[in-house]
Amino acid sequence: MKLRNLWLPTSLVAALLVSLGLSGMIWTNPAHSNLSSRTKVTKNADSTSNTTFQDIYLPSQIISTNAAGKQELLTNNRVNVATDLRNRMSHFTAEKAKSISQGNSKTYLAQLKRKGTVLMNYNSAISVNFFRKAFNNQLKVPNQKFNRMQFLLNDPNHLYLLNDQGYRIVRVTLKNNRSDKLRHVLADKMVKHQVTFKLLNGKVILNYPHNVKLRTYSYQLSQQTQDYYANRIMTTNSNSNVQIKRHKNSTDYDDHGFRHMTVDESTDTVNFTNYNAQIKSNSFLQTMNGIYEQLVMVGMPLDSVRFYSYDSGSDTAVFRTYAGGVPVFDQSDFGAIQMKVLDQSSYRMKFSLDSLQVPIPPVQSSATIMSTNELIKQLEAAGTHESKIQGIELGYEWVRDKSLPKVVDLSPTWYVKIGNQWENYRKLIGQQ
Repeated sequence: MKLRNLWLPTSLVAALLVSLGLSGMIWTNPAHSNLSSRTKVTKNADSTSNTTFQDIYLPSQIISTNAAGKQELLTNNRVNVATDLRNRMSHFTAEKAKSISQGNSKTYLAQLKRKGTVLMNYNSAISVNFFRKAFNNQLKVPNQKFNRMQFLLNDPNHLYLLNDQGYRIVRVTLKNNRSDKLRHVLADKMVKHQVTFKLLNGKVILNYPHNVKLRTYSYQLSQQTQDYYANRIMTTNSNSNVQIKRHKNSTDYDDHGFRHMTVDESTDTVNFTNYNAQIKSNSFLQTMNGIYEQLVMVGMPLDSVRFYSYDSGSDTAVFRTYAGGVPVFDQSDFGAIQMKVLDQSSYRMKFSLDSLQVPIPPVQSSATIMSTNELIKQLEAAGTHESKIQGIELGYEWVRDKSLPKVVDLSPTWYVKIGNQWENYRKLIGQQ
């Protein structure tokens, strides 16, 4: 009788063990990676980004020209110079704008080198309406495109809006401008690099006449899991079914409706397509605002990420990680984030799972980079003719530390734009 009473629970335990064994064989079988599965992904509660619209869309460069005409690129490792200047500019107003010059490269270059000025630069043209939101300012002049703002330290009543496209110069009459506040910012202890402007193949570039000494950085790497993004962006309600397909080096997520996500484990990057988002607009401000809202929705770390460029032809915005006021390249083949607007209601976003977390002492505290002219000479000697160069920029190379896999080293180097692609100069001269 006792044996009969033990028979049923013993059988159930045996059946359970067999079931677990078979499940383990299935999940550890490599063939499983080619199978589709249906799973429930639970949406995480939305989190609030600490990075505001005004933070991520700060100007990329600050350049001062003193009374003697000496020009310097300004950075400060303690304080974001652009943030400080923006905050001190938020109270002035303007209601009058006048076109001064257009189509004259010589006049335009002279304006860029004007003595006693401060330049705030963007890599791509922005609009007046965008500027008003990014700077919390009431610049009431006709909406127009520009990529540089020039302030006169000895004339608080005017500023200039400059556009490299067409060499356009517009003078704006100001009210309530306190140029002494700008002087106060510039009086702070800055890291300064001597520069000057020059034309290269019709495009304005920042020329470094001498060798440049820049800091090197090392950071502990932080990597967000793909499950975090799957739970956050692959659901449109509290309980959605998402199809997951696993491959050797990647994983696909599809909700069979509006969203698709592919995670590439070999490059630590995510390709996310959303077919249900209102982004594209005839207004540059609304487009940039829509992009910012989607960045917050996805939930990636944005603390050190800033707007780098926007290509209106392909409707593509690029954001890069910045260190000491200098952009980081090689984080991926597109920067930190790339957002391509597909149409009125859809976009494709590519972003890196990796981000910089805690700074640690670098092996080498600084590195010296050759002058712009020397760079061009080396490129010419290696077969890259000056006529092919579309742009030159100092940037940081993102390199994984071989001895410490969770550490990223940032080393300064030259990047050259060839065929609409930024390349490390060492690759172009055959050293990489």
